[in-house]
Amino acid sequence: MRCKPSLFSAIATSITVLAISPPLFARPALSPTHAQTWKISQLPQTASLIYVAPRANPNGDGSPNNPYPSIAAALATKPVAGSVIQLQEGLYSTETGESFPIKLPSGVTLRGAPTVRGVNTVIRGGGKFISTSFASQNITMLADNDARIEGLTVINPNTRGTAVWVESGKRVAIANNTFINSDREGLFLTGTADAIVSDNVFKKNGANGLSAVGSSKGEIRNNTFENTGFGLAIGQKSRVNVSDNIILNNNDGIVISNLSAPTLRNNLISDNQRDGIVILRDRKGYPTPDLGTSTNLGKNIFRNNKGKDLNNNSGVTQVAVGNQLDPKKIAGDIAFAGEFPTAPAPQIASTPVPVVTPTLTSAPKIPSNASNVEPIEITRPQPSFTTPVNPPTALAPSSSSIFIEPLPDVPQPVTPVKTTSFTPRTPLPVTAPKPVAPVTNLSQSPSEVLIDRDPIPVVPPKPVTPPKSIFVPSNPPLTTPVTPTTPVTPTTSIPPTITPPPVQITPPPVQIPYNSTIAALVPRPSRDTVPYLVVIPSSDAEALNRVRSIVPSGKLIPSRFGSIILVQGYPDRDRAEVLKAIVRSAIGLDARVIHQNSL
Repeated sequence: MRCKPSLFSAIATSITVLAISPPLFARPALSPTHAQTWKISQLPQTASLIYVAPRANPNGDGSPNNPYPSIAAALATKPVAGSVIQLQEGLYSTETGESFPIKLPSGVTLRGAPTVRGVNTVIRGGGKFISTSFASQNITMLADNDARIEGLTVINPNTRGTAVWVESGKRVAIANNTFINSDREGLFLTGTADAIVSDNVFKKNGANGLSAVGSSKGEIRNNTFENTGFGLAIGQKSRVNVSDNIILNNNDGIVISNLSAPTLRNNLISDNQRDGIVILRDRKGYPTPDLGTSTNLGKNIFRNNKGKDLNNNSGVTQVAVGNQLDPKKIAGDIAFAGEFPTAPAPQIASTPVPVVTPTLTSAPKIPSNASNVEPIEITRPQPSFTTPVNPPTALAPSSSSIFIEPLPDVPQPVTPVKTTSFTPRTPLPVTAPKPVAPVTNLSQSPSEVLIDRDPIPVVPPKPVTPPKSIFVPSNPPLTTPVTPTTPVTPTTSIPPTITPPPVQITPPPVQIPYNSTIAALVPRPSRDTVPYLVVIPSSDAEALNRVRSIVPSGKLIPSRFGSIILVQGYPDRDRAEVLKAIVRSAIGLDARVIHQNSL
């Protein structure tokens, strides 16, 4: 006689699942778009099961009735591909015999309780790991090719701690886990990582829920990112697909930077403290996110974000078709019809000219006096939009963008050499950053225009540039114009009056007002302000004032190159890179990220 499942057991299981499932909003319908070419494979029928229970018999053999006492003990047996390490409920830490970081071999599954996202199966701790792209890190777990992590709660409370790190691992599957209370990220994808990240909860992590950098790719779908710094941070050359996620109650929902080209579809981005999506550029180029096109609508839903729904600081027109958002909560140039981001046309001039915001007639603008309307879904192409002839593609950054940039020689303010005149046709070479006017010999390709020239401030505030110095004579003029009534006696010999040269007097720098709009984009500082420092190789007072308009704590510090400006320091490089991009794009200063040992 077959036993029927207990009704009380079913109810208890349902209650447990509801307790850990994301509240507030229903999950968006699944989107078949951009499906990953490889699938998460089911466990093989002949998979070897290795059982582990915390504080079990030290002489356990991995069987159900005599499990190993730690994950470390199970891994010491060198499980082969296809093996499954099954964890019983409990806490796995150094106190129970674990050694961190846990290095999950190729093809091995580490499994807890997937149906409840590992609510009672907790791995907590971290250890030193040397990344080939990001140097020394503190991580809980490293996943190799074809590894699978499911049904666990993973916490790394250590300073700059990351829960799971994937360094170029292929076909990695991370599903039905809870990543909570790590000091930095829940999950970090870098190198050429290729992963499917599905049905996880990322909550209350110090920096980001998930970071995707390097040339990482894969699927990030059906996850919840809640109550953290950035829900997702996507940078460098990453091309991940982000779909059907709930992203709510973070500082910013998604931050897209560098030359990344993620695809976003059918996400709910709601109730974030600042912006829903932020797009940043750097001096090497700009991101090219796919937020929806005329032939493949975005279907992302923006609700109740306190700042902007979509904040485009990339310096180019981004295309976002078929999303539900509030037209009054848009910053930067956004086209609601078309296929690709559009770069502003280059302006050719024989002499440097002030920064001019390009007027783009190819994309409809949001009127400043828009009425108070409900969020709408904009799907109809606008007839005034013209698809670019040469749409740019995601461009690869140089390898230096991954590693710490060296500081150049720092000019000191006491010995600048300034020219008193300017020859438009033959400008003299200078060591300071180039003028923001277009550079000659540029290609006609829009993508090359933005990459080959130095960064241009593209968002308010427009920098106030007071004169560096003024010339005031040391004495009033000693000679006056000769009038008809003034007799001239040529026979009188008077020694010539020598007028001393003008004295260069540098007035106090003009204080630039605090810009709350840009300051709101700056990642919050942590208790630790090392080892990653955002610096500017200058000690100019005006540059320092511009820094303090968005980071009031900016200051001069000594270095082996001389005095430099310290903008802010962070314990992790991710936030430092974001601040570097903001300083370069918003106030036009050559910010660098260095390690404290480089000073």
